Amino acid sequence: MVHSIARLTAADEYPIHQIANTFATVGSSDFNWTEKIWFTLMRKDGTQQVNFGIGKYPNRNVLDGFAGTCRRIGDRVEQRTVRASRELDPGLLDTVVGPLCYEVIEPFHKLRITLAENDAQPLQFDLTFHDRMQPFFEERDVEFSRDDAGRQCSDVVRYHQSGTISGWILIDGERIEVKPDEWFGFRDRSWGVRDNVGLAIADLMPKSKVMSSHFNWFVSQIQRPDGSFYEFTNYFRGVKDGQLEHFTAFINESDGRQIPVLQAYPEMRYRASDHGFISGKIYALIPGPGRKIEERVFTLEAIDPVLGFRLHTALYGPWKGMAHGSWKGKLHIDGECIDDVAKAFTIKENFMWQVGDRPILIREGDNIGYGDLESGVSDDPPEGVTLV
Repeated sequence: MVHSIARLTAADEYPIHQIANTFATVGSSDFNWTEKIWFTLMRKDGTQQVNFGIGKYPNRNVLDGFAGTCRRIGDRVEQRTVRASRELDPGLLDTVVGPLCYEVIEPFHKLRITLAENDAQPLQFDLTFHDRMQPFFEERDVEFSRDDAGRQCSDVVRYHQSGTISGWILIDGERIEVKPDEWFGFRDRSWGVRDNVGLAIADLMPKSKVMSSHFNWFVSQIQRPDGSFYEFTNYFRGVKDGQLEHFTAFINESDGRQIPVLQAYPEMRYRASDHGFISGKIYALIPGPGRKIEERVFTLEAIDPVLGFRLHTALYGPWKGMAHGSWKGKLHIDGECIDDVAKAFTIKENFMWQVGDRPILIREGDNIGYGDLESGVSDDPPEGVTLV
């Protein structure tokens, strides 16, 4: 091997290079450089949900992932999670980690995710995502650290896509058929340098304790009476002084048009106990003809007051001394079952427990659809947010 050039991989046979090196390396030496695959798949009646994700960390030599299900059983909501981690090399191009597998059957149209039999949980599935609309980009996510160092800690490109789901789920020997007319879902792909990868480095200057007082990441698929579909997407992070540190929002049409949202004003209600989303409205301002600004109003409601896959068990934040991207050896598989997610933690015990994928019903006038809402809110929320 030549000193300044990384090793060859099978991908190097194709004329698709974008940096002056092989596909064994990326264009940054940052340990937080990440490529993510993510799915959330939900029943329209809000009784069950499946989440899946894989993360690739080239500068850590790690490929990890998770798969799980969240379902209502009587008066409680149960969540099962399987996690896996392995050495990235060898198997640099494989999207398989332990029992988890991601397969591109037809790019942007048909993708398959599977969870094979494993020792962590009595959970398996074989699910295929079918596109409903084309993928759409969000604005680039750039953030700087909240300390005197001012390091750029996030520079991420992300696209998402809405669709329908088919396949099956097996839980504790019970087989559940997944039918496209009963389920909906979203997936996203992102890559770049992102924050909160691995455990905190001990000898760095600590971050400020100031946290976002309110954030939302929201995607939806909405149907008009004529049968056509469109999307409303919204992602913002707010800080205690009311200034947004990040905002991106669009109304995406089936013909590929992206209508930028100039500003969005949320009015949201959350439970005081676990900060779970209940209902709300988002007032979206979009460019009108000439110098005019138009307002569109979207009404949101949680399909189930408790159901929603908590992302903390997927290592979106430290969990049991682990974090995504952390080295766990050649192969590591674990998981757990949480019998009742509403009683597992309180916000005072674990602030991150509120962050999850919530199945949402969304309306705009006579148009109706489904969405996924990830949110976080502090105990002293900003204007427009109510804890009840």
